[in-house]
Amino acid sequence: MKLNIIGCRSFCKEHCIKNYVDLANSLGLSVVVVRLLEQGKQIGYEAVKDIYNKHGEQAVEKLIDFEEETLNGFKSKYILVGNKLY
Repeated sequence: MKLNIIGCRSFCKEHCIKNYVDLANSLGLSVVVVRLLEQGKQIGYEAVKDIYNKHGEQAVEKLIDFEEETLNGFKSKYILVGNKLY
């Protein structure tokens, strides 16, 4: 899984996020991690789960490029209670 750059820019625009610090805070990641993700580095399952729990399924669909995996495949690795993954 990787960060979807186009979706990320759209997410930033919708949420009035203007810089890496604001984006990192919004996603619950460090600025260094956000910069690495922008360069195409892989994002871990736990980080995606945290984004899902904080921003919801639609945001994850926009922000994450699941590559060979699907959102449902990702969600199947966790227990879904209400709108939260555990």
